[in-house]
Amino acid sequence: MKTPDVTLEELEAAIRQVPAQRRREVLLFIQFLEYLSSNYQSEADSEDADLWNAVLAHQAYRKAHPDESPELFDTPEAFLQATADL
Repeated sequence: MKTPDVTLEELEAAIRQVPAQRRREVLLFIQFLEYLSSNYQSEADSEDADLWNAVLAHQAYRKAHPDESPELFDTPEAFLQATADL
């Protein structure tokens, strides 16, 4: 879901509605967002790439070892019966 763009005018109007004693919190939140976007953008991209590589490795392993698929159970009772000795 794409969020609609917000204009500076809309942001300024919203900030003007915030009580004066809460504006410091708004400023701190904006600074926090700036920090996240500047410091974690490359780390987030790296984490996404690592997760995707893990998915690809898992798919390759499952393709190479089709006999190692998990056992499926029709009912919770069948699962409990099959795992009773564990």
